[in-house]
Order: sequence, then structure tokens, then C-alpha cells
Amino acid sequence: MINIQRNFFVENILIEAGIGEGLNLSKVPYKDYIVNFTNNNLTLIFLDIDRVKNINYLKNDIKVLKKKHSLIILVPISKNENKLDNLINYIEKINPRNLIVINFFKLGSKKPVDIKREKIFKNYLTVDLQVILAKVIKNILTLLTNTDVRLASIDLDNTCWTGVIGEDGIKKIFLDTYQKKSLHFINKLIGITGLIVSIHSKNNEKLGIKGINNKLGKYINIKNKTFKYINWDPKINSIKKITKIVNFSKNNIIYLDDNISEIKQINKFLLKKNCFWIKNSYFFYLYLKSLYISNINKEKNLNRFKDIKSNILRSKVADTEGLLNYIKSSRLRVQFKTKNLNLKRCEELSNKTNQFNSNYQRYKLAKLKTMQKLKNIRIATFSASDKYSDSGVISNIVLEKKKLNYEIIEFTISCRALGRGLECYFISQIIKKFSIPKLVICFVKTDRNKPFINFAETICFKKNKYNYLIDIKKVEKIVKKYEKFIETKIN
Repeated sequence: MINIQRNFFVENILIEAGIGEGLNLSKVPYKDYIVNFTNNNLTLIFLDIDRVKNINYLKNDIKVLKKKHSLIILVPISKNENKLDNLINYIEKINPRNLIVINFFKLGSKKPVDIKREKIFKNYLTVDLQVILAKVIKNILTLLTNTDVRLASIDLDNTCWTGVIGEDGIKKIFLDTYQKKSLHFINKLIGITGLIVSIHSKNNEKLGIKGINNKLGKYINIKNKTFKYINWDPKINSIKKITKIVNFSKNNIIYLDDNISEIKQINKFLLKKNCFWIKNSYFFYLYLKSLYISNINKEKNLNRFKDIKSNILRSKVADTEGLLNYIKSSRLRVQFKTKNLNLKRCEELSNKTNQFNSNYQRYKLAKLKTMQKLKNIRIATFSASDKYSDSGVISNIVLEKKKLNYEIIEFTISCRALGRGLECYFISQIIKKFSIPKLVICFVKTDRNKPFINFAETICFKKNKYNYLIDIKKVEKIVKKYEKFIETKIN
């Protein structure tokens, strides 16, 4: 739920942003709503600072906002641009990690203020500015509520830097203040959360790479942590390539570009809400700061880029030599655990895995801890490593013992680990460990978990609306071909 507070008329902005329906807002004095500020997950504050008698009171209240646990979008307005700049500079100086402040003068409207409108429309923002502001707020809300962005796909010219390298040359392109700040946020996310960056640019490849090294290398760890697609092909082709490589859900991917026609093309493939038009560098800054705020505290996965690069090598071997030869040559090691489990990782797999997720139970940590104590429940995890990389815990299985059989009520495998032939192997280990004569796997069919459904249909011979009966003999036959080439540790 979004808590919305304001001291001027904003209903039309909210409606344009798609969040205004059903809201019953009343005009409240400034001091009333900061003091009565609630701890909602997300708060949107519209504030005409010209109506604030003492700006120092406001500054003190912003320090209070900094201590709140909720995410805050602050939209201050003033007829005086210098007055607004001074306030925003103060806010940026104290650096509240939970607050996005929007300077409406920097949103690219030719005429942001029309004083004549105030008497009639109860605010002095022009229609053009309000439309832009609504769109920006909508985009920021999208980023603040998406806490699992794993890939940021970014354009170069007039996005990462100012200028067109193919026309202006390397010497004339530059990074302004907002672009430098934006790259700082990206760099933090790469180093702390394992965000993957892919760069997409219609340019000469050598010139583009030179520009990246000379201009971006100072601000971002880009050499060995980035996928680069610099050519004259349609950008949608490179977007399709990177999505296939990373194997993420489309909700995990955002795209940023200054070219609206490119945005419209990418919209046809990625989620429209996750494609962001960079009208100017200030937009770049706002969106990447929002991405930073929403994702900086999520669980680390610093091996993700390395693992994906390793998967490319695995795929090449499997495609050219076959899956069996890959398993034979890769020195594949599996650790199977039923004790001393990393339940936090189980929670992450349960809640973040979509493609290979049998039943979408979405277990929370507290629930898993409770289940672990039950006599009829078994929880198991699988870790995997080979000569290419150590992937860590890539799979969890939750078993429930019935009278005559076991049921798999949850089976997940990280998208990073698919295609290694391990799906059947994990099932076979479960069967052996618990001496299972009959095994059922429960499922929910969605448009996102086709990899799981396709796998289940290859090893099962009976299906109803809610579960598959696993053909244990078939599983054993499949696994027999390669199990001797897998080193397995069980505990």
C-alpha cells in the first residue's frame, strides 16, 4: 500500500500515474502530515515548499524521514528554482538511503510553471510537466517495488555518456554529473549484489569498446563484469541473445535507452514497464538511484556473472560433444544435504525461482524452520560445482511422507543450473536416500515454469490435475548412463 501525503492539489498527477483511483485525499497543512507520517512500505509526498513558513522545520523533518524504514518519494515544488535547488542540495548532502527526491525543473519540460493556473487548478504546474512527472513517478514506483532486478541492459550514446561517439569522437563525448552518479549506483550494485550489466549500442565495435574503456572505466567495473553488444544490428537481437544466455525471468531485466524508437522495439520483447526512456541524464540518475535503493539490501550473488560465463562454456561443450560427454569431462561434483541446511538459500530458491519450480509454494524462512521439525517432512538441498565454476546451492526439494508414498511438494532448480542433466540425478538421489517405492510430484502449471513441466513429463507416466506419478525405473535408467561420472557427497 502506498501512503500519499500532499499540501497541494495532485489528484490529476496520481491518476495519470495510475495510482489515483479510489483515493480520498484531503488537503493538509505541512506540519500535520510529516508529524503524522506512518510507516507504510512506500510513501509519496508532494510538498509545495512556498507554503512552508520556516524551511528549517522542513529540513529537520527530512532528517526524521531518513530514519524511517519505508521507501519515500519526495516531490517538492516551488516557483523559485534556486530555492528548490538549495533544499534538494541539502537533502543530497545528508544522503538519505530510503528517499528519492524529484527536481521537477530538470524533467525536460519547456515550461514547467504557469502561475496563472494556480487560482483555477490549485497548483501552478503546467499540463506538460504534470504528464512527465506522472510518468517518472510511475517508473520510479516500478523500480522501487521490483527488488529482484538481476540484469540492467543499457545504451551508450546520450545514456551512459553525453554525445554520439561515432559522430563526435572519443575526445568530445563526456560524462556529466548525473551520469557519473548513475554509474556509481551501477558499480555498487555490481560489487555488492552481483547485478549483471549488458551494454547495447549501434556503433563501430572497436570505437565503442575504446569509449567504454576510456570514459566509463573510471566509474564502473565494466571490463570483466559486463556483456557487450556493439554492432549495427537491431538492438532487439542483442537483447534476445542476452536474455537467452542469462536465462532470467523478464521481470528480472530492465532496459534503459535515450532512443524512444528503440524502447518501443524492446517493449515488444521485454516487459513494457521495465523499459525506461532516458529523456536526459537526470532521468538516468533517478531510475538508477531507485534501482540502487530497492536492490542494495537483497541477498548477495557475486558469483552470478562468473557462473553465467561458465554456463556459456558448458553449453558449447554440451552442444558440440553432447550432454554425456560434458558430464564425463567436466569433473562434476554434487553435495547432497539433509542436515545443517542453508534454509535462507532454500527460501530464496522457493521465492525467486520461476522456470524450474514445481509448485510455487513460496515458503518463507519461518515456515521452513517449522517444517524442518515435522516428522513427516524432509528438506534436502543440492550444491554443484565443476571445472568451470562453483555454483553453490542450486536446488531444494521438500518431501512429505504419506501412508504409502512420498510426495515432492516443492522442487526447485536455479535457472543458472539448468541444462546440466542434474534434474533426474537429484530425483534419483532422493529415491535412494529415503528408499522410496512410490514417488509423486505435485505441481502448478503456469506460463513461466515450462522447463519443469517438460522435465516432469519425460520421467512420469501418470498425471492428474495436481500431480505426476514418477516412473522410478525410467529415472534409474536415465541416471545409470552418467551417474558414475558424478562425484557425490552425502550428509
